[in-house]
Amino acid sequence: MSQFIVNEKGESGFELCGRIIKENENLVVFVDEVGRFEIPGRVLGCILAGLGDEELSWGRVRLSTSGRGLYLEINEMSYAVPVSRVRAVMEGRNRKGPVSLVR
Repeated sequence: MSQFIVNEKGESGFELCGRIIKENENLVVFVDEVGRFEIPGRVLGCILAGLGDEELSWGRVRLSTSGRGLYLEINEMSYAVPVSRVRAVMEGRNRKGPVSLVR
């Protein structure tokens, strides 16, 4: 008689809730039912280079400790975008990328 081991996958700490696109030289973040937010290209470049966080009129943008995620704080909520997808969108390799709500 064989035994089965069941491993249940826990819930992810992220929930897909929007998308990013490139518009001119800016990164535009669309968050479902919240709004549209722009990150100027020069500001984004500084953040991705690890030069620190940035306060914008709509909230705050920072790089994760590992450097693999871009965190957006909008209206006391935290959202995340993979840095690999941000770079792909800004370089024109991808047209859009995901935005996730951090639970």
